[in-house]
Amino acid sequence: CFGCCCAGACSHYRGMTSTFRVLLSESSAPAAFTAELSFSALTVNKLLNAAGSASVTIPLDSYLSDVITVTPADTLMWVERGGELIFGGIVWTMQGDTATNTATLSAGDFHSYYARRIIASTSAEFTAEDQLDIGRGLIDYANAVTDSLTIVGTSGTNTSGVTRTVSYPSWQHHNVANALEQTAMVNDGFDFYYETAYVAGVPTVELVCVYPNTGTATDIVFDLDAHIERLTFGLDGSQVATQVHSLGAGEGPDHLHSIQTQAGATLLQYVYSADDVSDLTELALRGNRQLAMRRAYVNSLTAVMRTDIDPTPDAYSVGDLVAVRASKGLLDIAGSFRIVQKSTSFSANQEVVTVTLADAAAFAEIV
Repeated sequence: CFGCCCAGACSHYRGMTSTFRVLLSESSAPAAFTAELSFSALTVNKLLNAAGSASVTIPLDSYLSDVITVTPADTLMWVERGGELIFGGIVWTMQGDTATNTATLSAGDFHSYYARRIIASTSAEFTAEDQLDIGRGLIDYANAVTDSLTIVGTSGTNTSGVTRTVSYPSWQHHNVANALEQTAMVNDGFDFYYETAYVAGVPTVELVCVYPNTGTATDIVFDLDAHIERLTFGLDGSQVATQVHSLGAGEGPDHLHSIQTQAGATLLQYVYSADDVSDLTELALRGNRQLAMRRAYVNSLTAVMRTDIDPTPDAYSVGDLVAVRASKGLLDIAGSFRIVQKSTSFSANQEVVTVTLADAAAFAEIV
């Protein structure tokens, strides 16, 4: 072990099936581990097409070394589960409590880094390019700037067959993470995530773009009577819209305007603003995505999963489509849902996996 903050051997914490480790490095040499933390609690959150996070609670009186310290916005945190990297990111905050002798380090994954990078010196423009290349191109744009954190790779060569024209002018100062999210979140768009892995023992990060953005089909079933320890649910119609007015670049009568409508439904209207879009086709793609997400009430589920039976946590990931079966009183669910968040927590020698699911219909393509 290196730079371990516990006396003697490192403490690795074992859940039902896995061993967890938390490791640190510095932004100046992100792939070179400098310390391993002894911890009492750990949580890793992965989200669909958004920044994930991790937090770890350690003894406040932890000693790393005379030269290694935790420096928010500079220290990187990595999490291993069963010998595989499941998280990498930047420590943004550290909070402590002398009464409990604890400190909590909170990190965002590398998407949170690109949320702190802006398109400024030159415009990011893509003309008739495959949308997956546009997604990777935005990261390449950020990585090419002097003093950038360049650990995220973009070596993927897969394509979607969907070409688009997208422009992010430098004078609008979009942050790169938001630009990537907006590029992905359109009708017939794509999903993305940051894949962490060891390559020849060295931690690596890769932006992975996946098409289509309707979910990865699986044969997995989550059954309340077998696989789910606890299920909470919510039905929310407060954001339903059957007609979306999408507003793009311009002002007054020159304002770019596109209307998307769910025919035959009670009229409920919503205005979607995308002032960075000057192409009508691109604006319609974004508007159709908004309509797909809003045309029916939100049916969301949060399930605490059993980890001692199949499917085990390794079998499902954010973005997967799974069948959910749950019948209890007013609750009667038998349908297809998509995993939009997966949280893995570990404390008191117990691993807890919680998934948030959304009705698969919200991701269906509008044709």
